[in-house]
Amino acid sequence: MRKLTKGSCTVEAALLMGILLPLFVAVLYMGFFLHDRGFLQGAAFEAAAYASLHADDGDADAGGAAGRLIAGRMLGAGNVGVQAAVGERQVSISYSGTFSVPAPALPFLGGSHQTKADVTLSLERPSRRIQKIRGVTKVIQTFRRTLE
Repeated sequence: MRKLTKGSCTVEAALLMGILLPLFVAVLYMGFFLHDRGFLQGAAFEAAAYASLHADDGDADAGGAAGRLIAGRMLGAGNVGVQAAVGERQVSISYSGTFSVPAPALPFLGGSHQTKADVTLSLERPSRRIQKIRGVTKVIQTFRRTLE
């Protein structure tokens, strides 16, 4: 009886590997995709905050800062483009790229998938806000002196 089941573990393992290996690779690529999408969203927020705080500076290059943030840090996304627009009241940063999954490894996920992140923030001008706070503080102090 033992001779009949001698190679059954090898056959079962070979059959299971045909299912488990592509599933493992799919989970791995899903992790890469989610990392890239989350990283692009974080980089978009960081670049928008940088551009918002340095809007008064003449050298604040939102597109250049956004490009430097993602340089060499993507796991699977390629051809990532950056669009930055700094307006009078708001700044917007947009990343878009393609995430390629090899078709021979994962035929059900193969091809290119779009990944993108968009962020729009209002411009903050800290120097003007500080000037307003100091002006209000001086008015309050003057008012207190007149009451005393």
